[in-house]
Amino acid sequence: MILVTGASGTLGRMLVPALTRRGSDVRALSRRPRGGAGPGGSGSFAWTVGDLGSGAGLDEAVDGIDVIVHAASNTRGQGKGDADAAWRLIEAAKRGGRRPHVVFISIVGVDRHPSGYYQAKYEAEQTIEAGGLPHTVQRTTQWFQLLDTFLKIASKSPAVPVPSIPFQPLDAREVAGRMADLATGEPMGRAEDMGGPEVLDAGDIARAYLRATGKRRLLVPLRVPGKSGRAFRAGVHTCPENRLGKTTWAEYLAAEYEA
Repeated sequence: MILVTGASGTLGRMLVPALTRRGSDVRALSRRPRGGAGPGGSGSFAWTVGDLGSGAGLDEAVDGIDVIVHAASNTRGQGKGDADAAWRLIEAAKRGGRRPHVVFISIVGVDRHPSGYYQAKYEAEQTIEAGGLPHTVQRTTQWFQLLDTFLKIASKSPAVPVPSIPFQPLDAREVAGRMADLATGEPMGRAEDMGGPEVLDAGDIARAYLRATGKRRLLVPLRVPGKSGRAFRAGVHTCPENRLGKTTWAEYLAAEYEA
């Protein structure tokens, strides 16, 4: 039985069906009761209620669990409380008397990037590594789906701010497949970083999006200041040596907008 946190998020919505299609039985954690049909596949699926912030319901959520895929994060709060949430999850698993394999999704470069969210993610990584359970940490670069969402919001304005920063985006569906592989495999500690097939400047990413969506917007250069800006411009969040993703940004856009 596999417990998935963050099951209703960008990755979780793709990961759960990837697991059930492989025949895995999945329990999905939610702060509120949820219903609806399962994702299909030969594996079973059920929602369970639990709160990573308070710890309520976690003992029941981890009962009988062999693997925990921890994909939940306080993205709106820049990762605030993520390390504490990871600790509560691990402690609940230990109280259950089992030693589940914890698979954690992280970001490339978190150990070298001063951004607050990256540092919070790194702290959560360290919590899991020190938790005493078998674990696998998978770092990836930015996902197409998140860039798409950002550009969709930004392009509501006639001017779109674009920093001169490289990105190595990849499809969250490919990340879900990778996470499903890890969840059904042996613990690895730190897995190989996963990046997209190409490194692109943010301006090229934005221009390709505007062409695909038929929007005409002014791209305005934006300089990200301070240490975070220098780290982004240096590409700390990329891994050109690990181009494990197959789908390109252009292919993603064509599938989403040019059908």
